[in-house]
Amino acid sequence: MPDPAVWLEAGAKALLYTSLLLLIGANGLRWLLLPRCEEGLGPVRIRQLEPSLARLALRAALCALGACALRVWTHTVSAFGFADANWDNLKLIALQSRWGQSWKLQAAAAVIAVIACAAAGRWRAAWLFETLAVLLFTATIPLLGHAAGDALRVGLHGVHILAAGIWLGSLAVTLLLRISNVERDSAARTATRHIRLTILRQFWPVALPSAATTAVAGLVAAYLYVGTLSNLWTTAYGRMLLLKVALVGAVAGCGFVNWRRLRRTIPNETGSLAIVLLEAFLAVAVVLVTALLTETGHPG
Repeated sequence: MPDPAVWLEAGAKALLYTSLLLLIGANGLRWLLLPRCEEGLGPVRIRQLEPSLARLALRAALCALGACALRVWTHTVSAFGFADANWDNLKLIALQSRWGQSWKLQAAAAVIAVIACAAAGRWRAAWLFETLAVLLFTATIPLLGHAAGDALRVGLHGVHILAAGIWLGSLAVTLLLRISNVERDSAARTATRHIRLTILRQFWPVALPSAATTAVAGLVAAYLYVGTLSNLWTTAYGRMLLLKVALVGAVAGCGFVNWRRLRRTIPNETGSLAIVLLEAFLAVAVVLVTALLTETGHPG
């Protein structure tokens, strides 16, 4: 059983990863999904969705910035213990350690992402700046984990995170997005449901390549980290990795069921979002297991 410091580090990472997936998902929705929905929703509705999307991205960026700040404390606890996690040791970890050099880059990228998301909420033209800021933030994530110091592993982790964000983040953002300019009565709820389902019907051409890229990058990284096949069941890292693979497989299975059901749904039918919600719930479990996995020593 991991000690409390490991759980704290994993919790801070889970918050960071969740925030980043939502940030990537907001951009995936903005650039890849909403243009595909213009025929079904109309250009006016698409433009009405963008401010809500920018607000959601801003909240995610603020959470990411908070997670960065939390990680300094949890890393200090991990290095010195609860009793000695004081201000001096906090400054030592954040400003003078090798880990802190990468952390400062990540924190700066998170600040830039917050500014960019705030700008996107006011000016539609700022979305490009916001997307570049999110890509910059994504590139800093592998610098504080197992991949640090290895260009190949940093690249694999970056691709893995970006593809996962487009796949699972876009799904989560679609479910969380608040549909504005709609009255909150039963007819409006039906209209909101129709909007979400219209977006989800256009999801598979985006989800399929991003899910495949997530899987391929993850498998290559697993090969580098696990070493021999027997390490999958003889080491804690391998067993945790198998749990993650099983959860990702379950998410993919739900995605396949959703694709089959939504493809058959006629335009005026609202259908059920239950399997979509299950897919999102399993995606949260994947993030939690991933956070614990990064706190587990790997054999390779």
